[in-house]
Amino acid sequence: MYAPRRHRVGELLGDALRWGPRDHLVQGDRRISFGQHHSAIQRVASLLRHDGVGAGDRVALLAASSPEWIVTWWAALRIGAIAVPFNAWWSADEVAHAVGDCRPRVVMADAEGARRLPAGVALLERDRVAGMIDADGDGSAGSDDPSVDPGSDESDPAVILYTSGTTGYPKGVVLSHRAVVANVHNFLLATRRLPPDLAADHPAPVSLLTVPLFHLSGLQAFLTALLAGGRLVFLTGRFDPGEVLELVERERVSIWAAVPTMVQRVLEHPDLARRDCSSLRSLAMGGAPVAPETIERARRAFSGVERKVVNVYGLTESGGVVSVCAASDMEAHPDSVGRPLPVVEVQIADPDPEGVGEILVRSPAVMNGYWGRPDDATVDAQGWLRTGDLGRVADGLLFLVDRSKDLVIRGGENVASVHVEARLLSHPAVSEAAVVGLPHPDLGEEVGAVVVVRPGCAVGAEELRGHARRTLAPFEVPTRWWFREAPLPTSAVGKVLKRDLRRAWIDVLEDEEAARRPSSVAAEVVEP
Repeated sequence: MYAPRRHRVGELLGDALRWGPRDHLVQGDRRISFGQHHSAIQRVASLLRHDGVGAGDRVALLAASSPEWIVTWWAALRIGAIAVPFNAWWSADEVAHAVGDCRPRVVMADAEGARRLPAGVALLERDRVAGMIDADGDGSAGSDDPSVDPGSDESDPAVILYTSGTTGYPKGVVLSHRAVVANVHNFLLATRRLPPDLAADHPAPVSLLTVPLFHLSGLQAFLTALLAGGRLVFLTGRFDPGEVLELVERERVSIWAAVPTMVQRVLEHPDLARRDCSSLRSLAMGGAPVAPETIERARRAFSGVERKVVNVYGLTESGGVVSVCAASDMEAHPDSVGRPLPVVEVQIADPDPEGVGEILVRSPAVMNGYWGRPDDATVDAQGWLRTGDLGRVADGLLFLVDRSKDLVIRGGENVASVHVEARLLSHPAVSEAAVVGLPHPDLGEEVGAVVVVRPGCAVGAEELRGHARRTLAPFEVPTRWWFREAPLPTSAVGKVLKRDLRRAWIDVLEDEEAARRPSSVAAEVVEP
């Protein structure tokens, strides 16, 4: 058990004070100890309070992953505010929507993020937070510091995480203090790293952070590192497989959680054979389907993780990991996403004759609901979350069969097809548009757009790409285009038959590859 049980997220900081002199956050040449981390949090918390931020106010974060991001997140929670991570890849239009939706009291942003903020938004510059981290201080203040969150209700919102839905702009998933604490408790129990079980000389686990902090997996990474007395190692910029290998060797990384695309790129890198990756002990992949071939290649490349390559399943609305497929289950059932974690319940709604139905999840970590949408019925009165994913259960294992949501998962990022379609349809030459996910050897899926042009109009992929880029995040912009003259196929009730379109498009691509001839389907990969 996690004793004494924590009821507010800010209380977790007290459990990490004993690690004071250890390195906690590492990025490039910067090494920040637990003590410095704690002192910086108190300084930023005092600044936020001085600027009028109080309990229940929203503090948004629009910046690349960095120690400043984490310190500001904790400072907000420390004073009872709600931390709201924004996707650092959003367009200015999407940022403006999120600002209007949650109405933050202040936004901590780096230079790139600040350029996309609407006029009039209160800004806390990342460089100012950096100065507070670098200021003198050993973090010796105790947990009775006056900046500690004064709240008492664990059902209060702690975090709002925006996630792509199926109806347009991202929606804010509200996670309570109970949900955040339950998720980290659940995960630490499963990995045998609960704080009361760790001795003062417990070796520091070293975690490599390559997932974005604005994702739930990123939050889980820094929360578990904090409570286990661990070192969290950041990339210095965008994802670079060569830098991953260099950091694993230099920092003796023992834990790495990543989306499959990242792992595949590292496995393909020419430096893999000459880098010492023997320190790596745990490799978790999630955010997108994991091919058995990727798992096997990772086991061969990283000898230390042979029994600790795991596949995980979860979603933002569930508040964390739902199930983990450990090595023993993975060998016999490589297509499974494993067994539910402690205190997570799973059931299949309305199963068909093969046992396939919608996956429902219930746990203390499940979201309160969507911000500003009190009538949403995604979580019912009994606490069951409708995931929108289709699956089945056999022998205690969960198998993910399909997604009922209209999403494309590109390199671990959810892309709402409806959102992209709406942007394409705003072009005067576009009569119809359907967005589907196409298989991609590196990203898992890429965004494909099927377009019907209005009679008498002429428009090509390049013009539509430029039109889309003005309001969509780079990862949402279609990279394959199929221009059709015939109307899109629809059902009897007028719904576009996207599965039929996707299958037909894949057939076209396969035929063209076999024939090695030019096509009306233009292809281009655009990296975010």
